[in-house]
Amino acid sequence: MKRLRRYRPLALALLPLAILLVPVVAHAALRPGGGQSYSGSSSSGSSGSSSSGGGGDGGAGFIIDLIILCFEYPQLGIPLLLIVVTFLIVRAVMRSRQNDWGTQGSISVASSSYGPGYVAPGYVPPEAPQPVAATQGIPRSRLDAIRQTDPDFSVALFEDFLYTLYSHAQTARPRGQITTLGAYLAPAVQQTIGHDPSLEAIGGIVIGAMRFHSVGSSYAKAGDPEPQLQVVVDFEANLTEVHRGQQARYFVVDRLTLSRRQGAKSRPPARSRTLDCPNCGAPLQSVQGDMCSFCKQHVGYGKFDWTVTSWERITTESRPPLLTSDVEEKGTNLPTVVDPGARPRFAALSQRDPAFDWNQFQARVNLTFQELQVAWSGRDFMRARPFVTDNLFQSQMYWINLYIEQRARNVTENARIQSIELANVMSDKYFDALTVRIYASSLDYTISNDGRLLSGSRSKVRQYSEYWTFVRGAGRTGQPTKTTPNCSNCGAPMKISMAGNCEYCKAKVTSGEFDWVLSRIEQDDSYTG
Repeated sequence: MKRLRRYRPLALALLPLAILLVPVVAHAALRPGGGQSYSGSSSSGSSGSSSSGGGGDGGAGFIIDLIILCFEYPQLGIPLLLIVVTFLIVRAVMRSRQNDWGTQGSISVASSSYGPGYVAPGYVPPEAPQPVAATQGIPRSRLDAIRQTDPDFSVALFEDFLYTLYSHAQTARPRGQITTLGAYLAPAVQQTIGHDPSLEAIGGIVIGAMRFHSVGSSYAKAGDPEPQLQVVVDFEANLTEVHRGQQARYFVVDRLTLSRRQGAKSRPPARSRTLDCPNCGAPLQSVQGDMCSFCKQHVGYGKFDWTVTSWERITTESRPPLLTSDVEEKGTNLPTVVDPGARPRFAALSQRDPAFDWNQFQARVNLTFQELQVAWSGRDFMRARPFVTDNLFQSQMYWINLYIEQRARNVTENARIQSIELANVMSDKYFDALTVRIYASSLDYTISNDGRLLSGSRSKVRQYSEYWTFVRGAGRTGQPTKTTPNCSNCGAPMKISMAGNCEYCKAKVTSGEFDWVLSRIEQDDSYTG
């Protein structure tokens, strides 16, 4: 070892040259919507590395030892060095090619007085890219089949219901509280997820992805000849569990199977985010087991509403909050997942609402994008409150509060949209939903409260893409899309409450009833349509 140490100064001198051959690791990506730092499974590479600011010398140490080996044992060291250098050069070239993502077939976005994201009037969007088969899950449009027996079914409202049910079920797992959800969880499911006596609390639930796995009909339940509708959905989530006073954070993937009698009807919008008696709407406390004390009905087993009949844990990974990690973008170079019916449904929406204008919608997307970047970087997400739904707002507030607790701030500087692609259009009785894939870029770095750089780069621009879904009330026709930060109902300067109500006209502008609001941000390596 002493002989090796003699060559260490020379090896250090050669280290910068060697490092130039090593591909640079992409920096922090916990931008609005979670970015890649949200947590994706380590098996898919989404978790990235964990070099939070300081960084060790693992890779550098290996290179130093290899250079020293060339001096001590050139017959062995030089061939090894040539092999490593060749490998690193090839890998760097391949990654460079992958990062050169194009916008061929995209709906281009030109700069104008509206800023990046606006297309000049008279611009005609080109044909949508060819549909690409999703690699995971099924497209949301498959759920439209449910409307054959339930005309009031809305995918947007169903997703709100699923988010609410999943979150409530998770928080009710500790200490036998799961029995309060007997109307929505079958007894076998209650036993499966509520059996751990050491579990004291669950909190900090952030649902990063919800993918539909299948939809169809199942066998009829004993004593009920009517067949059951069945939907299988996968949840990816971060959550914190407390066991015997000790907190631990996990990334989990849960697969839920939900069933409902085929003749049952969907709940109205006002109840989509409320868990109550599925039959009469009485408070959930009135339901003991699956019997409601108000309407005297057995309300479980999918008789009146969706019931979880199976809950399977697919993945559990220990995952600390990734606030200052350096992670690599995944999926930016993947082709856009375009639903085969997106273009016809887009045309139908334009015909049903002649006031709808694609250029104005893109300007609305850009306005929302810019407001989110400022709100996120300033750790003041109330600024973005008028432009996002309740579920998305709560999710983003969790991360903002976590940054505040850690005395850190993620900055997305000079953020701009470079292009937009139409991915899907869905319409039902209550909502229109447009999903677009945005290609964007920004500086992306995390700093401490005293200004120290914790991760990322103040000079290297990060390019990425995501799928954003906007919803608007289906009855909101004949009104131009607002492209300025004013109340979408009364037009007053935007001043909004935590609940999403305009402080002037009192209207709840975050429900999508009056204009397009952002309801989902999904990462491009997990989006399935």
